[in-house]
Amino acid sequence: MLKEPQIQQLNDYFAGLIGGATENITVSKISEALNWEPSLASKVLAGCKRLGIVSETYGIRCPECSTLIQRIETLDQLPQSSFECYACGEEITITTQDIEVLFSLINPMVFLSGQQENEILKTPVAQENSLDGFLKLNGINEYFFCPTEDEYEELDKMYTRIFVTQKTKKDTGDTLEKLVIYMFGLCRAFRTNGIKTTTNQIDCYVRNSLFIPYGVFNTIGRRFVIECKNENKVPKGDYMSKLHSIIHLMGSDYGTIKFGIIVSKVRGPSTFRALANKVFLKEKLIIISINGKEIKNLIDCRGNLLEMIERKIDEVTMDATTDLVEAGLYNT
Repeated sequence: MLKEPQIQQLNDYFAGLIGGATENITVSKISEALNWEPSLASKVLAGCKRLGIVSETYGIRCPECSTLIQRIETLDQLPQSSFECYACGEEITITTQDIEVLFSLINPMVFLSGQQENEILKTPVAQENSLDGFLKLNGINEYFFCPTEDEYEELDKMYTRIFVTQKTKKDTGDTLEKLVIYMFGLCRAFRTNGIKTTTNQIDCYVRNSLFIPYGVFNTIGRRFVIECKNENKVPKGDYMSKLHSIIHLMGSDYGTIKFGIIVSKVRGPSTFRALANKVFLKEKLIIISINGKEIKNLIDCRGNLLEMIERKIDEVTMDATTDLVEAGLYNT
């Protein structure tokens, strides 16, 4: 990504920061200091995070007065409803344009000491520094689903326990549920767990803690449910009926849930896509399916779960008979 002179530039920039400046590195600061395009600065910071050079936090700024209200470690700490800004007293709702992506040097002592750079508390969020801008420059799927090598290896171990080691249907079901909860929990915006309602046991309930009005997040909404199927043979025609019923009982008619996933050991019936397309056209409810072979491929190829979901949504909504991966439209 970078040539040797640019690497030295970046090293010199990091070496010139001390005190609070080492904890408030942004895309715009690097772009201005090194005369780089914001897109390059954004990708370099994302790369530095993967290499363990910097860590990432989020600053919440008031959209009315630009005051830095709060600094949070993870996106699930974001306010889920409107609140009053302590600085200006306005009732505000936070969007991705009001969230500033901030980077901190993990070990500032690696770099030589430099001059202090002051952080201004009341500064509007520059577009390239906002979470909204950062996602557009780096890719929303890659930003939110980026497991470590250890996490992919854990997925592989869980997969082996399901499809190789486990013998009984009950043991397999328990482990399949755990794998699904763990795998979807690797997405930084999702919180996952199995839950019970008065009428149903839900294998995996997913809450999207950060609603983003574009990409796959716009389609799946704020919450969705996953049903696990453990049959070793291709399921029959009622493959979709249980999940469809659960979603309706949870309020799909009122827009509460508009998306669901079936995860099965083997591929679903050949009629699934056409039936799912009819449900989508009639109810605007999207149900997709993921099978064990696809999970194994995702693990082995270090694929992206969100991209797989996005592809499968396209297949259902378009009733596509073309393989979208072979067509070069998706990698996973």
